[in-house]
Amino acid sequence: MQKTVLTKAVVLALAAFGANAASAQSSLTLYGIVDVAIDSVHKNAGLSPIVGQPAAPSSTITRVSPSLGSQSSFGVKGVEDMGGGYKGKFILEGQFSADTGALAGQDGRMWGRQAYVALTTPVGEVRLGRQYAPIFYDFAATSVETIGGADMMASGMIVNTLQIRQDNQISYWLTAGDLTAALSYSPNAGVATKISANRAPAASAGSPTGQVLGGATAADENSTGRGRTYGLFLNYTVSPELSVNAGYHRNGFGDAQVVTPTGTPLFNLDKYVGYALGAKYTIPGAGTKIAAIFHRGDFTSDAGSAQAPKINTFAMGVKHPIDQFAIGAELAYAKFANFTKGKDVGLMLIGDYNFSKRTRIYTRFGLVRDSAGSATPTQTPGLNLIGGPLPLLTTLGALEIPFFAVGGGSNNVDATSRFVAVGITHSF
Repeated sequence: MQKTVLTKAVVLALAAFGANAASAQSSLTLYGIVDVAIDSVHKNAGLSPIVGQPAAPSSTITRVSPSLGSQSSFGVKGVEDMGGGYKGKFILEGQFSADTGALAGQDGRMWGRQAYVALTTPVGEVRLGRQYAPIFYDFAATSVETIGGADMMASGMIVNTLQIRQDNQISYWLTAGDLTAALSYSPNAGVATKISANRAPAASAGSPTGQVLGGATAADENSTGRGRTYGLFLNYTVSPELSVNAGYHRNGFGDAQVVTPTGTPLFNLDKYVGYALGAKYTIPGAGTKIAAIFHRGDFTSDAGSAQAPKINTFAMGVKHPIDQFAIGAELAYAKFANFTKGKDVGLMLIGDYNFSKRTRIYTRFGLVRDSAGSATPTQTPGLNLIGGPLPLLTTLGALEIPFFAVGGGSNNVDATSRFVAVGITHSF
């Protein structure tokens, strides 16, 4: 009986698709963004994140840098409308550095930003492939910017690329009135057995010196739960001017061990759980955008291991249009709730001139101040860590801030970094 019912359901479904095949309509779109800037980053001298190591010297570097205002990217997407509320979709999207023309940002992957196929039905949409993490949409929906390298509203994404994009993701999307919701699961999002800031091409899931979280060679198939990831995104449009959102992110680390870039053990991780809550409001008539987001992220150690960090992050921003100009500011604050108790405060000043809807020039001026906190022990006797979330999590391979990543590093511990840039963005 069950087999008969299932067979009839399949036949009816195929018939429904067949009946609409004649009227199916397809579209194919090529799109992208090119963003390049001239920037200068100055880092004051500070401490090393590893207590007892040589102090970090001051440095100044001037560069032609990509993706500061918006991420330089290119993509192709297609939609086939099969009628009756059914659609077939795909997106293939990559990222590049416009300063050199090389693939960038996703360890050289051709379609590293997104690569998925989807089926839209009258009761929601299912997507399969490499996709954005649901919690990323909380930051994207809240920011007054566009999540480029100079966007401090994204400071809460502290599990490297796993809170941005994930391999092997299955997601379900539903829009019901003013509510948009997404659920995701990945059996293997990209966590190596050893985790560090190492992203050399030779680094792999089993590298003794570790691999950055979410790296192209970080994942392998396993039965430990390592790399297993869940996500949730909720966005509710209260009015045309106000929207609120919430997100959830969970990473299983299984048998993963955090190590220094040379392979020295620091602690073993069991899991990571993060929560986000944000809101954005546009002042009627003025067009001024005001936004804020809070994020809490908790790393949990394996039993008997050294403690893992817990981080609170808060960011807010404002952006006001004046004819073709726009000015604004973003403020970010991050602090370890345990661990070193170190903290970071960042400020970014925003200036845009929009020639059209597709082309703009921009300037950005920012600074970040790190407060070191106190030394905290690791599982290696005599090896202690110090610093706020920005320099310390970058050292551990869990965080990347593009405009402060000078010479492979980040903000120096107990020091201030300053940043200034002028750039051009064109979308197509």
